Amino acid sequence: MNWRGRLREAVKRSGKKQLAIAWDAGITPATLSRVLTGTHDQPRFETVMKIAHAVGESVGWLCGEEQFYLSEPQRVKLKAAAAILSDITRRNPL
Repeated sequence: MNWRGRLREAVKRSGKKQLAIAWDAGITPATLSRVLTGTHDQPRFETVMKIAHAVGESVGWLCGEEQFYLSEPQRVKLKAAAAILSDITRRNPL
């Protein structure tokens, strides 16, 4: 799968609407649509990076790096655990 296919997969997996992704990435919905459909043949790297980050993926993964995947419930649990650890560390510094 190429980077554009991976990006489309990441968008779908994110569960976000394209309008929200475009907003989070700081681009127009039309730009997002052109990047995803391929009508924008050579988007700027910065644009692709912004879209990837808006859907929670790394640019490395888009380029083919292997990466494990966490489901949304797993991500929620991981963020909660990180917040608890951060709170504990803040209250009880070593």
